[in-house]
Amino acid sequence: MSTQMNYAALIKDHVLTEPNYVDWRRNIKLLLSVEGLMSVLDKDEPEFPNEENPKSKPAYELFRQKNSKAKLLVLSSLEKTIDDSVKDLYLTKDMMEELKEMYGREERHAHHQLVTLLHGTKMAQGTPVIDHIMKLRNLFLDLENLGTSFKLNYKTDVIFHSLPQDIYGSFIVNYNMNKFSVKLPELGNMLQERGDIAIAKVDTADNLSDPMTKALPPSVFEKHVRNMGMKSMGDWH
Repeated sequence: MSTQMNYAALIKDHVLTEPNYVDWRRNIKLLLSVEGLMSVLDKDEPEFPNEENPKSKPAYELFRQKNSKAKLLVLSSLEKTIDDSVKDLYLTKDMMEELKEMYGREERHAHHQLVTLLHGTKMAQGTPVIDHIMKLRNLFLDLENLGTSFKLNYKTDVIFHSLPQDIYGSFIVNYNMNKFSVKLPELGNMLQERGDIAIAKVDTADNLSDPMTKALPPSVFEKHVRNMGMKSMGDWH
C-alpha cells in the first residue's frame, strides 16, 4: 500500500504539462523500470496465439498485462488535455512516441545543451578528480535518459580529454597502452590513488631552490639569500 502511495505522489509531482517534458520522460521511465515494465517500450507486441503457435500464448498474455499497467501509469501522469490526445492508442510504446513527436523539441534542445556541456567541461584546479569524474558521469546518465547510448571506451576518452595533461598525461598513456577497461567509479579511484594533487608552477622569483640549481640575476639571488636566512662570514663579527 505504501509503495502505491509513493508512486501516486511521484506521478502527482511530475505530471506532464508540456514545458517539463524532459523531466517527465526521465521520471516516467524510472517508474516503468522500477515496475519491470520497460520491455513494453523496447519490444514489439508478440503475435496473437493461434493453433499453429499455441506456445506463444503465455508471452502474449504477459505482454498485454504489462502494457495495460504501463499505459495506466503513463496516462495517470498526463495533464487532461494531453491525456485526451493519446489515450486511444493501444500500445504504451506508441503513446511515448506520439508524446515525443509532440513535445520532443525541448528534449532535442536539452540534448544539445548536455552534449555541449559534456565536451566543454574541463577539470578545474583544486577539484578532486573523483568529483570531476562523477560530474561527467551524471552528464552521461542525463544523455542516456534522453535515449543516447555510449560505449565505455568513449566515456573514458571524454574524461581523459577533460583532465589536465601535465598532471595525468602519463597515467593516460599507461592506461591506454595496457588496454585497461574499468567502469567510471573505479577509474576515479585509480586516478585518485595516483595523486589527486594540483601541481602548481612556482615562479623563479619565489622558488628558494633556484639559487642552488641555476644562474640568477644578482638582485634575485640576494633576495633568496635573505629569505633563507643566510649570512656572509663578515656578518658574524
